[in-house]
Amino acid sequence: VSQSRYNDGGITKRGVDCSGFVQNLAGAVYGFYLSRTAGQQYEQCKKISREELSEGDLVFFNTSRGVSHVGVYLHNDKFVHASTSLGVTISDLKESYWAKRFIGAGRLPNS
Repeated sequence: VSQSRYNDGGITKRGVDCSGFVQNLAGAVYGFYLSRTAGQQYEQCKKISREELSEGDLVFFNTSRGVSHVGVYLHNDKFVHASTSLGVTISDLKESYWAKRFIGAGRLPNS
């Protein structure tokens, strides 16, 4: 999973940021076009509660100002995302860093 490095504004396998990673994944796996930024992706999704999360849903965080980070939910509180320090990686929603910054979750339309 961690072959792609983090690259702010990046959308390729050589370097990707969080929203570019999610945009590419949604297109490749679900055939769904998402907007480019985490904030725009948050607006595109149908809001769901954390208890409703299922594989493929998006999870959103405030890491700088407002909706500024996004990942794709896997299961058992795990999500995949592009991290500034680790590249593409899997993290846990229960980790204190992510738990404090969790904003909400969303489901892609028609999924």
